[in-house]
Amino acid sequence: MDASQAAPRWPDRTTAVAGALITLACVLWSFDVPLKLGWQIYAEQFIAAVLGLALAVSFLRWQQDATPRWYRIALALVALGAGAWLTIRYPTLQADVLSRRGEAITLAVVILVLLLDACRRSAGIALVFVFAFFLAYALFGHYFSGMFQTKQVSVFRLLTYLALDTSSMLGIALIIACTTVIAFMFFGKLLQVCGGGEFFTDISSAAFGRYRGGSGKVEVVASALFGTISGSAVANVMSTGIITIPNMKRAGYTPTTAGAIEAVSSTGGQIMPPVMGAAAFLMAENLQVRYAEVALAALVPAILFYVSIFAQIDYEAARRKIGGLDPATLPRVGKVVREGWFFLVPFVVLFYLMFNTNMQAEEAVLWGAAAMLPFAAVRGYKGQRLSLRGIVHAFAQTGRDSVEILVICAVAGCVIGLLNITGLALGLGLSLVKLGENSVPLLLVAVAVISIVLGMGLPTTGVYLLVALLAAPPLVKLGVPPMAAHMFVFFFGCLSMITPPVAMAAYAAGHIAQAPPMKVGWRACQLGWPAFALPFMFAWSPTLLLIGTPLDIAIGVASATVGVWLGSAAIGGYFFRELGVLQRCIFAAAAIMLILPGRGFPGAGWIDLAGAVLAAVLIATEWRARHARPLPA
Repeated sequence: MDASQAAPRWPDRTTAVAGALITLACVLWSFDVPLKLGWQIYAEQFIAAVLGLALAVSFLRWQQDATPRWYRIALALVALGAGAWLTIRYPTLQADVLSRRGEAITLAVVILVLLLDACRRSAGIALVFVFAFFLAYALFGHYFSGMFQTKQVSVFRLLTYLALDTSSMLGIALIIACTTVIAFMFFGKLLQVCGGGEFFTDISSAAFGRYRGGSGKVEVVASALFGTISGSAVANVMSTGIITIPNMKRAGYTPTTAGAIEAVSSTGGQIMPPVMGAAAFLMAENLQVRYAEVALAALVPAILFYVSIFAQIDYEAARRKIGGLDPATLPRVGKVVREGWFFLVPFVVLFYLMFNTNMQAEEAVLWGAAAMLPFAAVRGYKGQRLSLRGIVHAFAQTGRDSVEILVICAVAGCVIGLLNITGLALGLGLSLVKLGENSVPLLLVAVAVISIVLGMGLPTTGVYLLVALLAAPPLVKLGVPPMAAHMFVFFFGCLSMITPPVAMAAYAAGHIAQAPPMKVGWRACQLGWPAFALPFMFAWSPTLLLIGTPLDIAIGVASATVGVWLGSAAIGGYFFRELGVLQRCIFAAAAIMLILPGRGFPGAGWIDLAGAVLAAVLIATEWRARHARPLPA
């Protein structure tokens, strides 16, 4: 073994140390260790230190162009210095920034330039352009007239506000990223290093592999389960797709369909409780509710999302005569559970602490991880016992993988600060309210389009932060429940991962499947169609978010489940047999009637009832037709 194999090479070792420090600092802060030790530290000082480390890691990891090594090292050192400077001097500058104008403006310029460069390197140029647009508007908006005119803001006031104010870069978005998001990412990494990802794949294979279209069904369930510990669509694709996509292609699925199944299933991980995408934690903070309430509200829509995918995969397998996997090659459910039951321990602890004790999500998930550690170290899964080296690796990898989300949240916080200081958020909000006064459905369509368009260049977290600030308040003002308004924005932000022309999950899956990314994206949209329709339904009536009376919720969930099932048949063109054009239209009509919320508008309940009757007739008719002429399974 040579030296390069024996130890990580520079800059991997340096970024690993910095990443471990990021994770360690966030874990200690989540447990309130500084407060318990009597250290008087502002939250802003903590996140400034973490941001400095994240910027340094971003520069050291960037090796995709001809940037000289010495230049990247210099930027990393400047970033560390700027982060330390802001950490140490924050209390003094916050107390009296006007008497320290030179120091404040120098620090602000250095931090913002480094932040934007890091954002360009790690998250792309789109968010930088968004920031530049709103910065220009803040500087020159006083030349406008009417509702878009702003008061004049000096350069000093603007830059120091962006870098030092708690309504901007050092605001709630970065705080949530540094605490809750990193805590859940660390939990996911711990599960992976002791075989959690393989356990979820095995349990999926054991449960569904033997049935028709088994390879596709295994992928859907595995991605849903893996998504509960990753919360990242692209990470999910790259982790499970390298195994599941080739398996699906060998089974008989086309490359486009195999890639689409992986992309849409992985995207659903962001909306699948208990561990959702980073934006879900920000939603809880914006709504001033516990994260557990957000996770509970997302449960039914997430399940319906996967019901659609599962059903369409089954129909596709029936049409193409794709059978199940060889039972002899599949693991047994009992054996998998006996070997990996301890992976359920952290989820039980997490649920109990969040729902029964109202513990903060970040502390609850860390206690859940701690409860798993003894079992993972002693038992392990398939020989993958958790070691001290594995824990260190989880610390380092969590910190390195968190860099992008930290940088995005910092820049998004700056954009939010610009919207606030210019008053543009209020002006656009009033415009949307006026639009919604004429037609709330039109406002919902406008918000959905804005979310998808912004999602073409921004990650889900950035989309949610910006659109929630602009569009959620008008929706709430016009009568949409707050949870439904924010969940509406969140869903459409997530859908940017599979919506062409820029669909990162589809691109990743298309690369693995060797299929055109655009075709993969459109096919993924077809498979995941409920995610485009259900937000409109729970905006009208939030029973699908488990808001309402038990009877209304039960009826709404049952009706929507059957509606999604029939709607998937209409889109897929198959139920118990091939469906003609007229049959598909009738199935689609029944699905629409069933999905419409019974309490959404006057007469909706009768439409639901008519849909239920039509659905019963369709199911009975197709069942008789199938048994009159049996088709091979």
